[in-house]
Amino acid sequence: MSAFKPVTNIINFSPTQAIVGQEVELTATVQPADATNRVIDWSLVSGNVTFRTTGSGTTKRTFMTTNTSQTHTLRATIRNGQQG
Repeated sequence: MSAFKPVTNIINFSPTQAIVGQEVELTATVQPADATNRVIDWSLVSGNVTFRTTGSGTTKRTFMTTNTSQTHTLRATIRNGQQG
């Protein structure tokens, strides 16, 4: 069994803009590339969006639909505590 390797950063968030009512996939890059846990959990800090998640573990994908034209703030979290 290899040693636990923590996430040090989450970068390249996408998308940075969305159209009200249009579903988009949320993506980001986890560093380092060989971190033990690279699955991102997305949550809403402020705004009004709907999330839909498919798959689990390394196949987990999260989609978001904006419900209003206001600014929305999301949080990307790795289960070992690293936030972006």
